[in-house]
Amino acid sequence: MKKYLTVLMIAGLITGACGNSENSADETSEGEPVETAGELTWFEDDYNAACAEAAASGKPMLIDMYADWCGPCVTLGEEYFTSEEMRPVLSNFVLLRLDVDNPEVASYAQQYNVSAIPCVVIAEADGTEIDRIVGTTPTIGEYVRALESILL
Repeated sequence: MKKYLTVLMIAGLITGACGNSENSADETSEGEPVETAGELTWFEDDYNAACAEAAASGKPMLIDMYADWCGPCVTLGEEYFTSEEMRPVLSNFVLLRLDVDNPEVASYAQQYNVSAIPCVVIAEADGTEIDRIVGTTPTIGEYVRALESILL
């Protein structure tokens, strides 16, 4: 029993000494995109920074208007947008997520007349709406095709 406790204590010390090994690129302050090694870059609740990036890159914006309590929003964010199948089409956009429950950015939902979420608005760098997708599709492949048709 004493050996077992000693092993646990040593393991705890080693774990504590190693510290937090998370990539610092995951941390963000307003205006900086969230980026993880090998993943797409998303701006979080910073419309102006995303517009500036879209203007600089010449890419349209994909604005994901969501709420944490919305089941389809969670599916879109955690399953669809993170899938390898979606990566090639998403790389054609400047990616922006706007939490409609955040009072600092809720006005953008009004600006784009969002009445249901999830709502993905495709917009020019100046904010002019090109098209939108409301809700999800039965499969990721169908969502990819919907985004590709907007790009044409």
